[in-house]
Amino acid sequence: MPSMEEMVQAHLLNVEREIKTLEERKVSIDSEIERLQSYLTEGVETLNGTSEKTMTPEEKSNLTVDNQVF
Repeated sequence: MPSMEEMVQAHLLNVEREIKTLEERKVSIDSEIERLQSYLTEGVETLNGTSEKTMTPEEKSNLTVDNQVF
């Protein structure tokens, strides 16, 4: 049977591995958020540009996505 010290070392190694895994996922998630924010911004700009001629000034000022005014 492993000693208490060996069990603690194994546990801490597992914690260290989980931290590394989470940090890698965080980088991936941050990258995906950045990509989607760019996509959203471009989409709103495209919508504003193509719809600008048909929208009233009031409609333009009320254009929001997820409560963000663009």
